[in-house]
Amino acid sequence: MQLQWTTITKQTFIQDYWQKQPVVLKQALPGFVDPIEAEELAGLAMEEFVDSRIVTNHAGNWQLQQGPFEDFGQFGETNWSLLVQGVDNYYESVQALLKTVNFIPKWRIDDVMVSFSTPGGGVGAHLDQYDVFIIQGQGKRRWQAGNVDTQLQQSETCANLLQLDGFAPILDELLEPGDILYVPPFSPHCGETIESSLSYSIGFRAPNGQELLSAFADHAIDHDLGQTRYQDDANELGAERFSPSQNEINKLKQQVIDLIKTPGLFERFLNQKLTIATRELDLVAPICHATTDNLPDLLQEFGEVKKVLGLKSTIITIEQETYFMCAGEEFILKQDQLEFVELLNSQSTVTKINVNSSLNDLENRQLLATLINQGYWYFDE
Repeated sequence: MQLQWTTITKQTFIQDYWQKQPVVLKQALPGFVDPIEAEELAGLAMEEFVDSRIVTNHAGNWQLQQGPFEDFGQFGETNWSLLVQGVDNYYESVQALLKTVNFIPKWRIDDVMVSFSTPGGGVGAHLDQYDVFIIQGQGKRRWQAGNVDTQLQQSETCANLLQLDGFAPILDELLEPGDILYVPPFSPHCGETIESSLSYSIGFRAPNGQELLSAFADHAIDHDLGQTRYQDDANELGAERFSPSQNEINKLKQQVIDLIKTPGLFERFLNQKLTIATRELDLVAPICHATTDNLPDLLQEFGEVKKVLGLKSTIITIEQETYFMCAGEEFILKQDQLEFVELLNSQSTVTKINVNSSLNDLENRQLLATLINQGYWYFDE
């Protein structure tokens, strides 16, 4: 699904709008056909493992209910919206929407949230701390968006629903099927449904320093790193003090800095972290236990093996060691495995023809068997 730059060029978007100001891309996806039906979305929202919520607004009385849901009839025909996160992990047709943003690095993509909204429905004026592309499907929605303002404060209108009191819009447009609204971080925006509609929000991950520091600390603990202890400088001794001197503070601070700057450590941690799914994966229970011995026969029988939707992976080389990171797990590779693993990293399906010769390598069979047994790759019956 290729984005059509009908109103501005891609270069203009990147230079003038990306993370700077909101913009509507009219008919960016001409002839757009919804990749999912409203009934299918409702079915997902009934599942315990799916993150879903419904926001209602009756005469200014906002309410938010968390899923799963059993009955939608109670909400009536107006003034409510169903929002379901991570739908791209369950529908290949929804995941295909990510091709519209293939000019943004893949690691930045979080998920596709799909919303069904009735006339008058919406979630109110709010802002996000990440970029979002909102693709309009069936129906019509009016969107307003304002200038980026990191000083804006949201308040909790009701439990778990943050909203703004208001903002000055610089954009006010009616979106129809195939239109896209781009909203940068901290740009206030508000959507109101005119006709019952489906919308697809591609969200981007933007970790902050607190999240990275916390995750890195966990990584250091898990791998028993940072065990070097502080040692005194003789020049600092000889007088009673109750607080560390600035020199001692600098030395303690340097211990943390030195740990982070350990060659390759942060790069390895970061790439591993970024392959951890932010939403529940639809893992597939293996048809049978795969082993290095039976894997070629299984591939011969089924013809191909598929990657679970939403699975994130990457390949990195650090200090002459090559790693395959997949769903937060780390596999050390031999040099002659690289071609095979690059295939797994880049393709959603591999056939027996693709990998036949690669499976002569024991390590390749071990890796693929492990990925199948963990449900990350699967044979489709």
